[in-house]
Amino acid sequence: AFRQASEALPVLLFILSVIVLVFASLIYVLEPRSNIESLPKALWLTVVTVGTVGYGDVVPESAWGSLVTAALIVVSALYMAIPVGIVGKAFSDVWDDRNKLLMIHRARTRFLERGYKAQDIPAMFCRFDQDSSGELDLPEFMAMMHKMQVALGKERMVELFFSLDSDGSGGIDDAEFVRRLFPSAYAQIYGIGHETRGTTGE
Repeated sequence: AFRQASEALPVLLFILSVIVLVFASLIYVLEPRSNIESLPKALWLTVVTVGTVGYGDVVPESAWGSLVTAALIVVSALYMAIPVGIVGKAFSDVWDDRNKLLMIHRARTRFLERGYKAQDIPAMFCRFDQDSSGELDLPEFMAMMHKMQVALGKERMVELFFSLDSDGSGGIDDAEFVRRLFPSAYAQIYGIGHETRGTTGE
């Protein structure tokens, strides 16, 4: 999740730099020199305001300086919401992937416990492909899983089906199934240049 979120880090740092430099320059121009005598001091006030630290050692004295600082507080609050949303979305995606991976691992384990191998899957799909479409729809898939006594529960089997149906076509073929459950055996069974559609109908 952090690796995914870090891809947005350069943009966030650029935006932060622009905010700090723009508001520090405004504060330096608008505040009297007796209060903000240098740009670094204006930068310090801007940084502690953006970071919501607010030490209070430097505060604006003029009306315009106070107005700019108030605007900076609002902008800072809006800016801080951006990385929180990005990290939260990344964690949500990783959690969804985790559930899919656990479900696929459970299905693979049940297959192996029943004595089936990856090489058996093309024949299984051909057997349960009642309409000879080259792929299994949801009822055909569930019939195959029940017949093979791969007990996952109805809801889990539905989730597994739709996680395997990556293109959303409403059906999965044997190559899709093998590629997700037994990726190490995929090239051995189908070859490197194999297309995943229509394999059972060939």
